[in-house]
Amino acid sequence: MQEKTKIELSNHRKTELSELAEFISMEYCPQGIVLPEIIAKQKGISFNYKNYADSFAGVLECDNGGFHIYLNTQNKNNTKVRFSFAHELGHYFIDEHRNALVKGKSLHKSYNQYFRKNIVEKEADLFASNLLMPKCRILKSIGNRKFSADLINSLKTEYDVSFTACAIQLMNIDFHPFMIVFADNHSVKWKFFSPDFPYQRLLNDNTVPKDTVMGEYFYQNQIDDIGKTVTVYAMDWFDCVKDEHIQRKFYEYCITHKSSAMSIIWED
Repeated sequence: MQEKTKIELSNHRKTELSELAEFISMEYCPQGIVLPEIIAKQKGISFNYKNYADSFAGVLECDNGGFHIYLNTQNKNNTKVRFSFAHELGHYFIDEHRNALVKGKSLHKSYNQYFRKNIVEKEADLFASNLLMPKCRILKSIGNRKFSADLINSLKTEYDVSFTACAIQLMNIDFHPFMIVFADNHSVKWKFFSPDFPYQRLLNDNTVPKDTVMGEYFYQNQIDDIGKTVTVYAMDWFDCVKDEHIQRKFYEYCITHKSSAMSIIWED
């Protein structure tokens, strides 16, 4: 998975963290939905839920050898709180993070769930994804189904995670080539794409292309195709498309919230 930031985890580190998280999920929640509360209680980690306004999403603190997790319920979004909880557990279970806290050092507070600029936060995010959505369980749930927005919606409900978190985890496990684009007020804030996705550059770089579902939402306030799988073409979304490929067919599924939107783009 690639993104705007230059900070990247090595493949070895990704594997190490993914396997650690999957082991923890099987150790403490071998069946059903992974519940961070159960894991925290088993490890003697106290926690509380409270509205902390815009202060943070979650924080893990160490005091005299004991650990406590503060979780922000400002948005009352259970999937975001669950991910934040899993993220903070990552700071506990990743040795380097926990040891730093024990020594009195502070970790960065968790704010933006999907676009991190700090390597420590990126590691905790990867741990969280694999804790809540272990690869072995995800693949078993998928079975012989093909990649689609309907598949992501089914999995997000099964694992009690957000659509975005589920899509990113499917990209992490390299299930199918696709791209994720997130924008706010016409401006692309970040994009992720599978290593073997055929295009990397968007048509207008950091501005949402107009002839897309996302573009219609921003420029025309058109919502008819929001939450639906729509056929688009390479020339609608991507730069450097060869003439013989301009009509290469893709699918776009866009979800929105106020001034922001996120699209996943894929082909058969």
